[in-house]
Amino acid sequence: MLDRSSIRVKAMVYLPNAAGTHHAVLVGEDPDGGRRFHRLIGGGVELGERAVEAVVREVAEELHATLVEHRLLGVVENIFTYDGEQGHEVVFVYAGHLAEGDVVPPEGGWYDDVGVPMWVEWRPIAAPVDGDDDTLPLYPDGLGSLLPVR
Repeated sequence: MLDRSSIRVKAMVYLPNAAGTHHAVLVGEDPDGGRRFHRLIGGGVELGERAVEAVVREVAEELHATLVEHRLLGVVENIFTYDGEQGHEVVFVYAGHLAEGDVVPPEGGWYDDVGVPMWVEWRPIAAPVDGDDDTLPLYPDGLGSLLPVR
């Protein structure tokens, strides 16, 4: 169980595929109501770690790949409800590429994030961040102004 009693600092990355048509996201589900969503790859910044170091580490842990050519797109503040509890995070959002290329299969795949299984798939770059009939909403909130032109 995650402690949401304080503001968390996170680092996440926008990872477009080689064709520039899709970007890698993990699929999450809120246990309180089953609402599914997409989230950028990444996670928490650890004490003594810079955000850029955290996003490189998170990509290595989650995708078993090396993040290269990373650049900061901006910072978003996200206040949300998950599993019936309020959460608050400040997220450093990066863009980058993987040294190994498109490690996520076209149909998506399961990855092990330090013992926690997660499904990663490709989201169309043109999909609205709020989601539509074909795509899930994309989190964290506030990405619309940071991501490349859609």
